This record gives sequence, C-alpha cells and structure tokens, in this order.
Amino acid sequence: MAGLAILVKNKKYMKKILLIAGLILCLASCSTYRKVQVIKDALSKNDSANTELISKKAKIDSAAIVKGIIQKIELAKINFTTMNARFKVDYETLKNADNYIVNASIQKGKAIYLTVRGAMGVIGLKAFINKDSVILVYPLSKKVERKPLSFLQEVLKIPFTYTTVEDLMVGNPIFMDNTNIVSYKNTNGKLQVGLMGALFKNLIILNEDNTKIVHLKLDDVDINQHRTCDISYSDHTPYAGFQFPQYRDISIAANNKLEVHMEVKEFEFDEPLKYTFAIPKPGKRK
Repeated sequence: MAGLAILVKNKKYMKKILLIAGLILCLASCSTYRKVQVIKDALSKNDSANTELISKKAKIDSAAIVKGIIQKIELAKINFTTMNARFKVDYETLKNADNYIVNASIQKGKAIYLTVRGAMGVIGLKAFINKDSVILVYPLSKKVERKPLSFLQEVLKIPFTYTTVEDLMVGNPIFMDNTNIVSYKNTNGKLQVGLMGALFKNLIILNEDNTKIVHLKLDDVDINQHRTCDISYSDHTPYAGFQFPQYRDISIAANNKLEVHMEVKEFEFDEPLKYTFAIPKPGKRK
C-alpha cells in the first residue's frame, strides 16, 4: 500500500511537471510568435517605406526626364533677331504643281517680307505679313490685296499665327503651345516626344545627340477636322551655336492635300534686313 501511494503521488507530481512544461512551451511559443510577428511587421513597414521611396524616386526621375526633354527641345530652337534667306520652293496640290524662288527677310516678332519669283526670274508676288494682317502685292497687274492674318488659315487649312509662320520659315518646331508631355521613348538613339497641345497632338523626333529636330507630326485633337501636318528637317548646318535645317519637307492634309519642299539656298541671321520693300498705302496702287 505504501508503494501504491508513492506511485500515485509520483503520477500527480509528473502531471504537474508535464503541465508546467506544457505551459512553458506554450508561453515560449507565444513569445516566439510575437517576436516573429514583430519582425514581420517591422519588415512589412520597411517594405512599405521602401516602396514609397521607390515610388517617390520614380516620380522624381520622371519629372527630371520630362524637364530634360523640354530643355532639349528648347535648346534645339533657333533664336534670332533678324533673318535673310533665299528659298527654292516646290509645291504640289491635287490640281497643280509649280516651283518658285522666294527671298525672305524676317524681323522677329514684327514683320515678314517675301518676294516670290517664277519662271525667268519675274516677280509674281510680294507679301508682307505682320501679327494682324497680310498684304499681297502683284507687280505685274499692280493689284494690292489686304487680308486679315486668318487668310493664311483659309488657304492652308491650318490655324497659323504669326509666330507659327515665323517658326516654320526659320525651321523651328510649330504649335509648341503646351509642354504637357504624354509620351516619350528612345528608338535607335532618337528621342521621340509626344505632346498634347490645345489644337494638336505633336510628335517631335530629335536626332541621336538631341541637338536637332528631324521630324514633327501634328494630328488634330478634334478628329472631325481631319487635319494633319508632317514636317521633316534635314541637312542641318551649324550656325552660331544652333543647327539650321536647310531642307524641309512639309505635307499638310485637311480638305485638300498640299506638299511643299523648301530648300534654303542662302541664309544669314542677325544682319540688317535686305529683302524689304515699300508697303503700298491703302487706296493706292504700287
């Protein structure tokens, strides 16, 4: 009986030991779980912080890229006070085709003088363009026409402003009224930039070192207008720190189609104007 009592007592003691051991293991397990969970939470917070940092860095990098693109386009634009140039112009429409020699003098932001010669060097037209109007002088018939600047839009079906005409003749990109970049990519070393303007979606392609504009494509934001304009620039000549394109191929499609090839035969910047002419006064013929 004494041995049985000792056995029972030992069994109770063992149960207590097992219970205590189980409790210790449970507490240890809970403690380990809590430690692991704390570590996981810390790692999760760290990952979130890293993700946020990466996101912020991506935004900063993207903003830097966009800023760099705009700067490159701006640096590629030709800045000047005056320009004198002689162009050979070939044009073609659905109805006819012809070619001319055009002498041009431009005073930036103020006036454009054009003298157009046809076959045998005969002057067929003189045109004076400023911010408000267009004056057309026909020396052979002594006829003078005064038109609002919107006349150019009626003829070409593109909403040209005075600045647009000036940039087109100088070789600068046109319709850069908005720097809202919607896309950009590098293809074969050439940067392609998509801009969304008020009137046109504008795709600009720069050359390999981003110093020259080689192509520009305009698509009307209003698809009902069906207006597009493609301009290619080539044969760039270094001049006073910028690249002057001596060849331009222009294709304008609206209700009709117009193809223009411009080749610059002579040019100079920031010199006195030399192709100006007297503007007939209203009511008088030249």
